[in-house]
Amino acid sequence: MQGGTSGTEISQHELYALLQDQMQRYGVPGAQIGILDSSDADHPKMLSAYAGVISTATQYPVLADTVFQIGSLSKIWTTMLAFQLIDEHKLDLDTSIEEVLGSYELRGSIDFSKHCTIRHLMNHTSGIEGDVFPRHLGRGDDCVERYVRYISDFPARTSVGGPLSYSNGAFVVLGRIVEVLRSMTWDEAIKQYIAHPAGFDSVCTLPEDVLLRSSALGHVRAVANDVAINPPPVQSVDVWQLPRCVGPCGSVSACIKDVLGFASIFLNGGVAPNGVRLLSESATHAMTSLSVSLASQGIENIGWALGWQLPNWGKTQAFGHSGATEGQRAYLVVFPERQTALCVLTNADSGSQMSTTLSAEVTRRWGIEPRPEVLYSNEPIDDATIHDLLGTYRRYGVTFYMIAGGETGIQVVFEPEDDDGPYGTRLTVSLFRSSSGHFLVQRPDRVNPTEIAVITTVDGTQYAAIDHRLTPKVSSDTAIPDAVPVLARD
Repeated sequence: MQGGTSGTEISQHELYALLQDQMQRYGVPGAQIGILDSSDADHPKMLSAYAGVISTATQYPVLADTVFQIGSLSKIWTTMLAFQLIDEHKLDLDTSIEEVLGSYELRGSIDFSKHCTIRHLMNHTSGIEGDVFPRHLGRGDDCVERYVRYISDFPARTSVGGPLSYSNGAFVVLGRIVEVLRSMTWDEAIKQYIAHPAGFDSVCTLPEDVLLRSSALGHVRAVANDVAINPPPVQSVDVWQLPRCVGPCGSVSACIKDVLGFASIFLNGGVAPNGVRLLSESATHAMTSLSVSLASQGIENIGWALGWQLPNWGKTQAFGHSGATEGQRAYLVVFPERQTALCVLTNADSGSQMSTTLSAEVTRRWGIEPRPEVLYSNEPIDDATIHDLLGTYRRYGVTFYMIAGGETGIQVVFEPEDDDGPYGTRLTVSLFRSSSGHFLVQRPDRVNPTEIAVITTVDGTQYAAIDHRLTPKVSSDTAIPDAVPVLARD
């Protein structure tokens, strides 16, 4: 256990006990939790705790400076690199991709590189395919450039400008733009323009650097996801990190102190904890202000800023992000009006649910109203709505069907995907209306329900929005192939 003093309404002992309790509840082998209180700008305070092991195989303990993969929180670091270029007048939000990378097209999107701007990349409205993580592009310094060419062969998920569909690919393109304008790799830019000047000693992006430190290994669910068991047994992953070519969207590793230090930059107008200015005040404001509304996609998020997402905390203003990599999960939420931040780093895929519970408990003690919950509605799903929803929904790596049946008259059949882990199997669950006016399902492998919103764009395309990703309805066909068996490890 590690920590100092804090002005928040929770003690060191309570934070440690809370972390241990939730790790046991969710079956997380190792984790760190930290709270930042910057209400006194001259004397910011940090409280942290850590527990468990970095790997179930080695049983080495998690330490105060153990680094965890922070996954998609890396997108905020990449966005900062781009905003530094904007501060230097080498780039602006309306700069097109073509102005930096030359002609660059996506299948199905006319004049994409002319119309897609830096802003579109930052707020997930570029339409670039979001979830492709190839391992065959190598680890050379040109791998990000190669990825950018590779992703152009995938069809556009949406039109440029929206609707919002979360895109890892867009942030790799943004990272490539940084590489071109800085004449260095994204990894080197992270070091030279953020980590080193800010004094973030634990920050690294490459495995050879991680090897010099205590580092967490990811763990995934070791039982089929159609089995309702909590906590589930876990097993360690056999691939430590995402491919280097997707670094700009998810390859930063750091300890809790440095992640909270990074968050503090956005509470201090662009100034790092050591007093070095990394961003202008206007840049930090732009990165944390609403850019795209998500009112049509459910109640989890108010919308997206530039890089940062804007979670729905009722009357309390917040910005934050989560991260998911190979069996590791990270969570960060910042409350600017209170000058506080909360971060949780874990080495298990169930860490996402644990972080949700931990953040609710800590913020309750701070007197912050709880986040709106996705609740079941008693309103039945009428026949006309069911008929409209029935069909096959598909995007790269994801397929699900809405079919007739179940307790509400309509069910969702999810085919296994990479995020389900090595034992992913087909899931069939009933679709319910939600209290927010959308829909929800209860997956057996998750404690909380999953919200589903259905939106139709001006061109008539119908999408199902899940976890801020849009999956188009590709046909009204509800025929399902033969059952998919549980996937075991090779």
